[in-house]
Amino acid sequence: MNYRPLYSLRVGHEYFDRGICRSFRCRISPAEAALWHRRGLLFRQLGENEWTILYDNDGAGVDTSSDVLVLDMEMTDPAFVLYTLWDGFHPDAAYGLELPSKKETADAVKVIRETAPKRGIGSGFCRIRIRMTDKLVKAARDGKPMTCTLQFHAPAYRWEYLLVPRDGENVPPGKYLMEETGGKLHFPPFEPARMYGREMLRTVSEESVPMHESYGYRLKVVVPTDGTGRKQTVLRHIDPPEPGRFMDAEPGLLRQVCSL
Repeated sequence: MNYRPLYSLRVGHEYFDRGICRSFRCRISPAEAALWHRRGLLFRQLGENEWTILYDNDGAGVDTSSDVLVLDMEMTDPAFVLYTLWDGFHPDAAYGLELPSKKETADAVKVIRETAPKRGIGSGFCRIRIRMTDKLVKAARDGKPMTCTLQFHAPAYRWEYLLVPRDGENVPPGKYLMEETGGKLHFPPFEPARMYGREMLRTVSEESVPMHESYGYRLKVVVPTDGTGRKQTVLRHIDPPEPGRFMDAEPGLLRQVCSL
């Protein structure tokens, strides 16, 4: 047997480092496995976010008049909905995707469409149907197999920080400042706010930040020293906000709570 690539699928996401989405896995739909077997096709994973269909170049090949290969894409990260820009997404719904697409890179939320309000037990988040066409087969035999990259995007939020002062401390407005060491993010001085049933201090970033699994920001809380221009660091290595941790934050904000 002489196996060669027939068609490849990749999933990218702005949230992940290097854009390598780790939120899904793909498998041959069990109900459609017989067709794959008859056509002598194989399905292989090339990386965390990439899969390929292989065909036997010495075999009979697929029938471009009728063959549709079906894959089930399963969502493996429940937090996917928190770091993905997808208005109107319903986690319990069934979705479908028709391939090949017109472009090698497709906006995932535009080409993946809801097919039913509820998906069946044990079924994947999205059923992918890859229609075998003369163009697809010719590209594979010419050594230039067609590919599709589904690209997801991450929403951007302003960062809200709540600072819990020491017990009994009377904090004047503007005493504490949040700073990003590289000057990439800017925050107004902390102001008093009553949150979660107690007095706190609050500041919100001036910039909106696209969500990402890791950031290059270095945040600290400082206190200006009167009359000298110097600042004393009171908190350093402050973590960025985590998606889903404080769901009561206002729309457009990601919240983090720190204690002095």
